[in-house]
Amino acid sequence: MTKSFSTTFMIAALIYLILGLALVIWPGTACLVICYAVGILLMLYGLARMLAQWSSLGFLSLGNGYLLGLVSLLLGLLLLIRTEAVLAVFGTVLGLIIMADSLIKLQISYQLRGSHIGSARRNAICALVTFILGLLMLFNPFKAVNAMTIFIGASLLIDGVINFIIALDVRRYLHDTVTIME
Repeated sequence: MTKSFSTTFMIAALIYLILGLALVIWPGTACLVICYAVGILLMLYGLARMLAQWSSLGFLSLGNGYLLGLVSLLLGLLLLIRTEAVLAVFGTVLGLIIMADSLIKLQISYQLRGSHIGSARRNAICALVTFILGLLMLFNPFKAVNAMTIFIGASLLIDGVINFIIALDVRRYLHDTVTIME
């Protein structure tokens, strides 16, 4: 574990906090803005890849760059045209991401445990809490999109706070390890 890893963890926590706040305060608008922005970015990326492929290899050469560009363009178009369908899947995908993130936190708490850090147990409990939140998102217990969006936002806020706690523990661990080695 390095300081750059801890910094990256803190940046991710800040992104989670900002996204979580936006989803809690403006649930409908935030989801639409995210879908439209990602859709437009995917379409632009797809067009750029396709044009780059054509200019480098010619029109009749359909390589990987063209295929990736076409898939990106179509996914972006899907996000713009079928926003409601994408929003229905949003919570499930985000639940999977949060569950994967909690498994990383669990591994970090296990590594801190070996160094006699008292916060390792707390970090493991926090990782299990975020795993359960991700699991709840996966099964989508709410029927209304706004309720689900607010739940996702609250979960991201909690996950962001937990990420900050773990990042601070990692920094403390790194500082203590460097001090002991000197």
